[in-house]
Amino acid sequence: MSEPINRIKHELGDDLLQKLKRLSPSDFNSIMLEVYRMRTDSLRPSDILRSYAGSRFSKPSELDPVAYHQLEAELLGLARQHDIQPVLLSPVAPLGNCSSYGTVDQNKIVSASRGTEVLADSTNMMATIAADRIKQGIGSHDEGAHLCSTHRVVRAQQFNGPGSFAHFGIYGMVSVGKARGSYQCEANLLGKQLGYYQALFRSRFHAELSVVLEQRSGYADGAGFLTRMAAIIQEQLPEASITVQEPNETNSYYKGINFKLFMTNQHGRTEIGDGGFVDWTQIMLGNQKERCLISGIGLDRLILMELNA
Repeated sequence: MSEPINRIKHELGDDLLQKLKRLSPSDFNSIMLEVYRMRTDSLRPSDILRSYAGSRFSKPSELDPVAYHQLEAELLGLARQHDIQPVLLSPVAPLGNCSSYGTVDQNKIVSASRGTEVLADSTNMMATIAADRIKQGIGSHDEGAHLCSTHRVVRAQQFNGPGSFAHFGIYGMVSVGKARGSYQCEANLLGKQLGYYQALFRSRFHAELSVVLEQRSGYADGAGFLTRMAAIIQEQLPEASITVQEPNETNSYYKGINFKLFMTNQHGRTEIGDGGFVDWTQIMLGNQKERCLISGIGLDRLILMELNA
């Protein structure tokens, strides 16, 4: 445990955390709401101003909001043309929406009350929405169903270097389907998403799509799956550049493959996003035949790249 937690346990009792953990969700919510109420009762407007001055989470972005929202509208409009359904997400997600899959530490998320957390990854939330629709029998995903969103997400970990922010914009996509053998489902999902990015890069940035593939664990025939996906990209997007890197099977976030997206134009080659297959819908629905492909590109990076062109 961290030093602050050890200090608090020493002051308030070693069993404090265990007592809080054993509370029912409603009781835990009640006590947290009361603590927040008591703390805010003593705050004055001058305290809020001082808090804002020192908060990296509350500061507005320096990007031009008109250009930003115009880019959002263009991305979502193009997605609809490609039969990818735009979704307007809530600012919050269920508590544990990222960390419950075991690959993200909850300390990297801004946790909130009432069983929620500030949205830190739009693809996790869209996967949850897709799984809920599948469970309720809403629509059909046998041939593939595709969601997308633009959203400003908040991350609690510290980022260093220029262009690093506590909150930033992401265009994210989630495609779901059911395995049908010969990796046909995966091929359809991958072709849909990469086809969208190719169209976007060409229409908005006069650039070509470059894809770097990396093998991950999660498929029995990992090398065969990677080869099949590379062939599908080359077949469906013959003008896209494809590079295969050495396998990285120690990282368990993606399953089968991870891909990185690059734009290539007169200004050079720029990494702009990434994606891959995940097992999230399999876990949520308890069905090994479920397939889920996620990807995302950074909106702030696209805006800054245009400004610096």
